[in-house]
Amino acid sequence: MTGAPLPLAGAGRRPAEALDREGWERRFMAVGPRLEEAVALYERLGFAVRLEPPTAQELRVECGDCRLALELYRVLYTRRAP
Repeated sequence: MTGAPLPLAGAGRRPAEALDREGWERRFMAVGPRLEEAVALYERLGFAVRLEPPTAQELRVECGDCRLALELYRVLYTRRAP
């Protein structure tokens, strides 16, 4: 693993409702090696993986204005691969 931020699956933030309709299940938010490990694990288990940037509303109150968290963290979504 390179330590660089993982690429996003889509060009922009998709509303959670649209992702849900497409069968994506929100798992958790992570950054760095933990995120890379989770992506590798879900892919080995046969899941398709999608990464989306978090919204300010998904961050803890004390982190809501932290632009760095919005840039680095990703919300991991999975769905069963066809």
